[in-house]
Amino acid sequence: MRWRLTLLMAVGLHAVGSADSPLIAEILNRAGEQVRRFEQEFTLVISEENYQQHANGQAVIRPKRRTRAEMLFLWLPEERVWLTVRNVLSADGHPVAGSEGRLDHALRATGADRLALLRAVINDSARFNIGRTYRNFNYPTLVLSFLDPAMQPHFTFSLAGRERIHGVDTWKVNYEERSSPTVIQGDGTDLRSRGSVWIAVQGGAVARTQLAITIPPAAWASVEVEYQRDSKLSMWVPSAMHETYMDTRGTVVREHIGGEATDSAFRRFETSGRVLVP
Repeated sequence: MRWRLTLLMAVGLHAVGSADSPLIAEILNRAGEQVRRFEQEFTLVISEENYQQHANGQAVIRPKRRTRAEMLFLWLPEERVWLTVRNVLSADGHPVAGSEGRLDHALRATGADRLALLRAVINDSARFNIGRTYRNFNYPTLVLSFLDPAMQPHFTFSLAGRERIHGVDTWKVNYEERSSPTVIQGDGTDLRSRGSVWIAVQGGAVARTQLAITIPPAAWASVEVEYQRDSKLSMWVPSAMHETYMDTRGTVVREHIGGEATDSAFRRFETSGRVLVP
């Protein structure tokens, strides 16, 4: 079966409890403030992405692919979700026709036209994903939205200790989605998100996120993202992403997809000397 894994927009769900102690409540409150600031300051930021995908298994048609792309990050406050646009510029060393300037053209549009053009770029770039599993949640900032104060009640959180990440002392916090419908859907079926976030002890910035979902009957996916401080933007930004998708039938691996992406050269989209806001 070919799964279609998609994000559910505009989640309006029944709230469940999130914090089980005063300490974790304080940690989540601080992280929520940082995430809200990140949503405002990181929107309309563009990075250069280098993305390598590789696959093996019984159902694999294309074993590998390498792409270079522009990655746009745009926060949609009404839908409480990131619109992350991957504009693929080259695939396996070959330029993609019509890709140069396409992102700037879309961003200079206004209102509904802008979103329609950006979503067209997303749909077009999805054809460069290898494997049978359609996915639109493999982008760096997804788990950050779970820490938004409006989204936290849809998850349960538990403290898992302290770890040092990139030279920074962090709290490791585990999370699990409890509400329905879930943020990620598989052909209209609930797929509960779970994983961990590493939150800086000082300040509450996120240093690492990990997401895992189980896809019945015998498949699973995981995405881990590393954050580093960017001196130009003066904030923590997603610098590397590692993803895995596994589909098995008994002892047979039908499909095993791996991907590694690095983001660099972050810049804000500007025109006529001013930053455009949605």
